[in-house]
Amino acid sequence: MKKPIACLLLLLLVSFAMADMMPDFKLPDATGKNVILQELLGKGPVLIDFWADYCKPCKDAMPQLNTLAEKYDSLTVVMISIDAPKNLPKAKNYLKSKNYKFITLFDSEKTLAKKLGVTNPPHTFILNKTGEIVYSHIGYEPGVENEYEMHIRNLLGLKTDAE
Repeated sequence: MKKPIACLLLLLLVSFAMADMMPDFKLPDATGKNVILQELLGKGPVLIDFWADYCKPCKDAMPQLNTLAEKYDSLTVVMISIDAPKNLPKAKNYLKSKNYKFITLFDSEKTLAKKLGVTNPPHTFILNKTGEIVYSHIGYEPGVENEYEMHIRNLLGLKTDAE
């Protein structure tokens, strides 16, 4: 009986050790200043959402993600545009007109997006404060922000509504 339990514990330890980490990155913000992953980590969870100006579901998700950014001071919300270089001014103007609280970065060469297998936006990742990817979701449908919030509250050590 002890041997199966020991094997199960070892399997659990290995699965935790092999958790996916967000790749290091250096991406420009709207002003051209480069932001690195390490600057975003440590305070609390990080929600990263890949989006594009042509993507209606991406734009539909933004107010919900902004609400999460406003609700949780320890949460860092980062929107990463994968728009082509020629479309960056349009994407920047869209964001500027909305006055959202989140950080906006630009991956117009899709370097980070490719490393993460992001092909169609929106694609959302939630990281713990060490950079481990604890949740990934492709697409947006109303209500999915509740699932994001559940993961965020868990990472912050707060009770969820179900508890």
